[in-house]
Amino acid sequence: MPLPYGFVSGLQRIRRRVEPTVRRVLGRTAPSWTREPNVLPWLDQPDALDRIAGAADAPLLQRWIEDGYVVVDDVVDRTDVDAMIAALDGLWDVAAPIAHLELLDLRDAPGESPRNVPHAEVLGWEPARRERVQAASDWRIHGFHYHDASARRVFSSPRLRDLVSRLFGRRARPFAAINFMKGSRQHLHQDMGVFHIYPHNYLIGAWIACEDIAAASGPLVVYPGSHRVPFFPGFADYPQTNLRTADAALAEAYEAHVEEIARRFPRHEFLARKGQVLLWHGMLVHGGAPVERPGSTRKSMVIHYSVRGADRAKEIRGPVRW
Repeated sequence: MPLPYGFVSGLQRIRRRVEPTVRRVLGRTAPSWTREPNVLPWLDQPDALDRIAGAADAPLLQRWIEDGYVVVDDVVDRTDVDAMIAALDGLWDVAAPIAHLELLDLRDAPGESPRNVPHAEVLGWEPARRERVQAASDWRIHGFHYHDASARRVFSSPRLRDLVSRLFGRRARPFAAINFMKGSRQHLHQDMGVFHIYPHNYLIGAWIACEDIAAASGPLVVYPGSHRVPFFPGFADYPQTNLRTADAALAEAYEAHVEEIARRFPRHEFLARKGQVLLWHGMLVHGGAPVERPGSTRKSMVIHYSVRGADRAKEIRGPVRW
């Protein structure tokens, strides 16, 4: 009989707290990545095109090798997507608050500074204020799958996980999820610059369209082929140093580096149909387009995948910027 989901996630949190202490007691204080080879995934190897010759899914794998992303249909259950979105929309007037849930980037009016607000506090506001804040905010939620069964089923989708495993050449593990209700307007970046991954490139993002996406709503933007450019040389001791641990000057240099890469590659907006999934390589330059129609939604779920042991965040020394 499988253990309850909440119990398993609790054990994982305890492990993350205890493991660094155990390593110190055992005398293994050097970062784990200094003791392991940096062997890239099979589709990042120089002979990747030769390796996929004759495979039934060779066209998809070739697009991944050359473009750094693929778009797929029918890998998530639309019934679960609909139920998840209904639960998210209902958070503003549900009868009882969800413990430990925060709504991120809430504003009382357009142009005001955003803040993260516990769900219980939101439900304590007058209905008029809740309506005003919901309309003014580009709000999102991290880890909704910990609180909602339909989101958990999307997060754990076997078909999606199997496809990511195929791209890695190893068993994939979903480990982070965000639900966006409007366009993110994110600056251009690479996910490898945000996470702490070793060996390199064992990081894939899955962008799930939870409604049909219009051009004016701030769609996801990707730069095909940009994943093949070498990593930013300023992150010399990556995975220790990336955007989370870099100082302001180094972070600014990284952002300029990414902007320069983007100028060398075509720009593609993902005008998705509901239920489509875009999988992207951890080194692919991407971001959020401007929202040209204020108030429009762009409902989506982003899941990040890695493989066992590749996320080295628990070994990173602070301070961190977020």
